Amino acid sequence: MTHALFIYGTLMPGLRLEAEMHGARFMGPAQVPGRLVDLSRYPGLLHGEGSVVGEVYEVDDAHLARLDGVEDMVPSDRAASQYWREEVTVLSGPLQGQRVQTYVYNRTVDGCRPIAHGDYRRYIREVGRDS
Repeated sequence: MTHALFIYGTLMPGLRLEAEMHGARFMGPAQVPGRLVDLSRYPGLLHGEGSVVGEVYEVDDAHLARLDGVEDMVPSDRAASQYWREEVTVLSGPLQGQRVQTYVYNRTVDGCRPIAHGDYRRYIREVGRDS
């Protein structure tokens, strides 16, 4: 089975964990509802006002299970998971209106810096950080 997965951080091309997406099929750019925060070495998507910029890829079951490990998601144990995979609706782009999965940050974000515009690539350029 295949799944549409929205990515918005270090898994994107040109960023630190892009190799984890090898074998996935690019479906298009997208924005989804939510907000981003800077968690130091990577971003976290949270529920809330705004939109988050990223890309959608098609992945199979095995690839998705591997990404769950990368994102420290423990299937069937949300409390133990750093990120939790959820479905969201694409707000804009060629996939507008489609339901896709994404990783939502599942820990406290007290003291974390918001990424107001929701674009992690732009943010790391603005702050001069390597991904």
